[in-house]
Amino acid sequence: MQTEFNDLVEQHLGARLPQQLAASVDLTKLPPDTRTFIERMLVLMKRAGYGVEQFNTALIRWLSVTIPTMLPRAWGGRIPPITLPGRHQKLDTYVADAYSPPFDNVPVYVDIGCGFPPVTTADTARALADWQIYGVDRSFADFVLYDEAGHYACFDQEGEFQYFQASMDPSGRALYEDPATTRRRFESLYAYLFTLLPESDGKVSQSIEKDGNRLIQNHIRDFETDNLILIKKDLMQLDLPPATVIRCMNILIYFDLQSRKKMLSHTCKLLADGGMLIAGTNGYGIQTRYAVYRKNGEGLSVDEFAFSLDNLGHIVFMPWFSMHENDPEAMLLAELAGTIRGDGQFWPSFSGRLDELLKTQRICVRGSDGFLQALAKEMPLAEYFQKNAAIWQQLEEDGYPARAVEVLEYAGHKAWINGVGDIAIEPQPGTLPMG
Repeated sequence: MQTEFNDLVEQHLGARLPQQLAASVDLTKLPPDTRTFIERMLVLMKRAGYGVEQFNTALIRWLSVTIPTMLPRAWGGRIPPITLPGRHQKLDTYVADAYSPPFDNVPVYVDIGCGFPPVTTADTARALADWQIYGVDRSFADFVLYDEAGHYACFDQEGEFQYFQASMDPSGRALYEDPATTRRRFESLYAYLFTLLPESDGKVSQSIEKDGNRLIQNHIRDFETDNLILIKKDLMQLDLPPATVIRCMNILIYFDLQSRKKMLSHTCKLLADGGMLIAGTNGYGIQTRYAVYRKNGEGLSVDEFAFSLDNLGHIVFMPWFSMHENDPEAMLLAELAGTIRGDGQFWPSFSGRLDELLKTQRICVRGSDGFLQALAKEMPLAEYFQKNAAIWQQLEEDGYPARAVEVLEYAGHKAWINGVGDIAIEPQPGTLPMG
């Protein structure tokens, strides 16, 4: 007999969801990788002390609609290169604070898995203008097709569809609800616009625009600048000048522990002695978790593990994003979050204040059944991100990061607020993979 979603919730979290909330997740209609993802998520939720009453319609929608279209299976085994400008702005600030000019030699920054279009690597090149930046990815699309709403799809050299990404436009949600139709629409647009492209030697960017739709060939060339070079290569085959800093975000999470260790070992070889590696995960610039490594001699050591305060929220997704059982970073974050949620003074204050701000921003309100209820039927993503940012800015101003650090210190952790305002700890030896 097939286990229902609500049975799994009760098994892991000790209580059931209201039926109208749980009914949207039908395990029998979800792909196998999504079902195992949900089981890993519930394990992390239990470890993090995430109460069943924090479940909400946004989280349910993420599980039933978004996750099935974001896992590698949906992209032919390819890691989905989902990105957004400004997503790593905080990490750029972290590096700028750690290394101040003047420099004896031009420092080298390598962004592993920069994605395509490589907008975050371009952000870094602008933010660190005195650095030599290398953006590295195993696959850069040969063609990019933007539609009139700013959604885009990527195609390879033979014109085969690879993936699409929705913009912040309200219509973006519909693209993920019916990905097959979305794909057919982009393929049809591509077939039409490709015939209008002029002849090319394949070395420069060129484009054609018609009715608000724009097809670009060799779009990667549009992002390169005097201090930014983009390289199509796998990490394990990479050979570059010794790097001062390497960033590897939203990449290691897709690999099992042994593969991750091999990748970290090779990354260590690419670093200059004393160089820094920042590796972790974030969503659209929110709910960030990352480890900061240093190269000492022939190996790596972990300086800190850090996470943004919003990982403790009610409407969160990235704390539960893991591709393999017992993912070290996800498990550590869950353990730390569980310690904070378990504090009898911090958590009631924080949770209550968060409820107030969610209501003030007209996002949701806690109903008489104890569960969050949406106040708007559907809010554009851009508007939600703006309101969400205001909420977490207020909670930071209220002093909750420092109070969370106090809870962790009381529990025996060496904890602090790092230079970009995130909660940081010194991990115990063996907690995170070292390569």
